[in-house]
Amino acid sequence: MSKKINQKISLPKLLPNIFTTVGLCSGLTGIRFALDGNWQNAVFCILVAACFDMIDGLSARLLKAFSPFGAELDSLADTISFGVSPAIITYLWIREPLILTNQEYLLEWYWIPFLFYSACNAFRLARFNVMHLGKPMEKESKSYFLGVPAPAAAGLVLMPLGLDFILSRFDISSVISSYPLFVVLWVILISLLMVSRFPTFSFRNVRFNIASNRALLVLIFVCLGVSIFMKETWIFLFSVGILYFLSIPFAFLAERKDTS
Repeated sequence: MSKKINQKISLPKLLPNIFTTVGLCSGLTGIRFALDGNWQNAVFCILVAACFDMIDGLSARLLKAFSPFGAELDSLADTISFGVSPAIITYLWIREPLILTNQEYLLEWYWIPFLFYSACNAFRLARFNVMHLGKPMEKESKSYFLGVPAPAAAGLVLMPLGLDFILSRFDISSVISSYPLFVVLWVILISLLMVSRFPTFSFRNVRFNIASNRALLVLIFVCLGVSIFMKETWIFLFSVGILYFLSIPFAFLAERKDTS
């Protein structure tokens, strides 16, 4: 027992857990920015957390640094960064117009869908852990997720804020947050998709086998995408969110075709 406790772990083996912790801190920092009314930085923190969530998994595979501790830490970090933080950020965002229009009495009702979202996020992560506890990844999970994964759900929930940023970019008076019912219905929809059994595309095992005659074309599109991201970040990210949401029915049809 003492040997296991005192066993030294090399720094490279700790990198995935370090990345997970950075992502966790980024998700929590998003709440801090939301409390200050700095909505763009709040959403950006969730995006950073999503990036580190991808990096920690990739680094764990490359370094073969899988551990029960790392798996539990990753799930807890995801619950906070993609379950709690987006819910609080979006709730605070719709809270301001309600207070300004003397509709504070609605706040306690509008808080319920965000509690529902956070709970569904925890249920989804718990289901994922149980499905892959002590057994290899199932065939369907290699190409598809069961339900919308937590980072994607966080991005979808924050899309109304992204649309607000885009409208502000073009000096269009935004009224999205003035219609909280639309926002909470969207949150409920994403919550249900998280715990549903709808297959969604998994891009973890994508292999980029590009023919030489198409490599230049792909490179051009990549450069174009990076350019748009740098110039019009919110438009790019909002478009990605729309495309992902629209891909869900196609994933359902593709999964049925694969299993038939």
